[in-house]
Order: sequence, then structure tokens, then C-alpha cells
Amino acid sequence: MTTHYNEPSDGTKSGRDEKVLDRLIAGQIDVVAGTFPIKQSTNTYADFSATMLFSEQKYLVPCPKPFMKTEKILTIFNLSLWISMGLVFIFVSVLLWILSNYPTPRRYFNGFNMLAQSFSAAWAVLLGISVPQMPLSLGTRYLFITYVWYCFAISTVFQAFFTTYLVEPGYEARLETLDDVYRAGLTYALLGKPEANKNSANAKDMEIFGSETFTDIFEAIKSVMFTRSNFMSIGTLYPQYIARLSGFVDMTNVVCYLEESVVTWPMGVILTEGHPLLQKLNIHIKRCIEGGLLEREWSKIYHDTNLKANKTNENSEYVVFNLTHVSPVFMLLFVGYILSLFSFLCELVLFRRKNKLIDSVKFKQLNILADLRALEESK
Repeated sequence: MTTHYNEPSDGTKSGRDEKVLDRLIAGQIDVVAGTFPIKQSTNTYADFSATMLFSEQKYLVPCPKPFMKTEKILTIFNLSLWISMGLVFIFVSVLLWILSNYPTPRRYFNGFNMLAQSFSAAWAVLLGISVPQMPLSLGTRYLFITYVWYCFAISTVFQAFFTTYLVEPGYEARLETLDDVYRAGLTYALLGKPEANKNSANAKDMEIFGSETFTDIFEAIKSVMFTRSNFMSIGTLYPQYIARLSGFVDMTNVVCYLEESVVTWPMGVILTEGHPLLQKLNIHIKRCIEGGLLEREWSKIYHDTNLKANKTNENSEYVVFNLTHVSPVFMLLFVGYILSLFSFLCELVLFRRKNKLIDSVKFKQLNILADLRALEESK
């Protein structure tokens, strides 16, 4: 017996399947193997072998993107908590200033006599640094120690989440239903011309979501997984192969599907009706499955595909804390330096103008005194 291998024809998968079946019926080929689903409609003119594997057809959708570190840090506390912290800060600052100007011995509160000094001290406590002077009265001490413990609790929680989000900011919500896909504004990735798919199972999806035409199934899958502009209904084997060919070992953040399956296909070998090799082929398929040869072959394919990859995109469970993670901190520090420099320059300008104003007032006063003395001497 001689074995001849016939290359599949070009075109879309549905068109290739029809051409293969036509050649099988015409007797040009005897055995059809590959990603060919076992359908009830084909039983009238062909025989199927035992099922080798089951292939699910699902909606392939873009996986959730990781949050930007700076965006996630700003959402550590919600808006109501930020507002309440600001109100507490203002309340404590004003109350310290009021108590410092209350009719009690001034030596207790000379560090908080001015409103700006009270705000500066409250801000220092919030940032976890020392204040220029501690209040000495009992009531102000109670207020101050309560505010210190409040700031300590807020700072501890903020720092814990801050460090966590710097290392791993998390991911956006997954697309789980077609309603989520519609809200995301994705279009359907269509293989072949739209006219050829008007009567297909994808016609409704094309009408609702719109479609973008692709001639290559690999390009269509890449537009979903990497370009993130489309979605499509496809068997689960193709995206896994593309992901491994792109260097991904962990599929969880690269290949994502909607929850429900479109259809589940049993995969097998198709032979012409009444073919004498059917029983022997079924025995060999059963032995290969029981002996684990099929799993071994899949593992070999995955391993060889990973070796062919141009690069490795490995998502590790453990993340090394490096300079890229603390870059937002340095950016915040840089912004703080700029604001501090601007504040210093403003204070310097105001101080010089204040001194000039004081000097001019003193000069006018001296001139007035000189004029008065001259007037008295003339009398």
C-alpha cells in the first residue's frame, strides 16, 4: 500500500472543507485527517473513525490590559475618602490655630500662632515628619495625638497598597458576555468575503457588531490577541498555537474567551464509506490514546513551537521589584522638587518686596521726622 499526501487547497476553512469532501466523494482521496469536525451531515457518504479529541469553538476576545501604575495609585482611595482627609486636615489646622490664640499663656502655643504655621504642622504630621514645636496644653495635646494616630493609620494603609500597586497594578475586567463585547466596541474578524458568509452561523454577529475581513486565519487571530480591535468565533487550538509561536508560555493573559462555548466538535479521521482500514484505524487510535501518545505528541508540538518563537514573553508569578516599579515615586519626587523650588522663589520675591516696602516706609518716616524737626527749629 502506497501513501500519497495531498496538500489542502487555498481559501477559507469552510471552502477548503467543502473541496476536501468533494474530492473524497469523487474517490480522489481515501483518508482525511486534520482539524476536520465530525458532522452528522457527512455520515451519508463517509465513515468516521473513533474520536481522537474534542475541539471547542468559542468567542476569542482580547484579554484584559494591565492597569497603568500611576492610574492605579491615584485610585487607592476613593473620592469620598480623599475629601474626608482634606476636611480633617483643614479642621485640625484651624482648631490648632484657634487654640493657640485662645487667652492662655502664649508660651504654650508660640509655634501655632499663625494660621500658616498650623497648616504646616498638620501637613508635616500627615507626611510623617516632625513638627517645629509640640503643644503643651492638655486639650491641644489630646487633639494632636488623635490626629497623629489618624495620620499613622491612613499612611500605613496607603503605603501598603502603594507598594502592591507599584509591583502588580492588576488587570481590567474580563469580557464575559457578548454584551460586554458590544460595549467594548469590538468588530467581528471575518475570514473570507462577507458575501460568502451571509448564510453562515456568523451572519448575525456580522450584522450586530460589524466585520473586518481577513484572508489569513493567523492575521485574524493576531488582530484579536495583540491589536485588540476585534473578536471572532474559532476553535481553541489555533489561538494557543499562535500564542506559543509568539513566545508565550502562560496563556491566561494572552488567550481569552467568553464563558459559553459556541459549539464542541469531536475530531477524527474521515474515510470513504465502507473503507477496509476503518476497524484497524480505530484500534490504533484507541491504543494511542490509552498509551498517552496523543498527549506526548501535543507536548512535543508545544515544545517545538516555543523553540521556534522569536522571543519569550514569560509571565512569572514572582515579580522582581526594580527601578521601573519605583519610577512613579521618583516622578512624584521630581514634581515635589519643582513645586518646592517654585515656592522658594515666590517666597524670596515676596520677602524682597516686603523689605523694600519696609525700607520705603522707614525712609518716609525719617523724612517726616526730619521735616518736623526742621519746622520746630525754624520756630
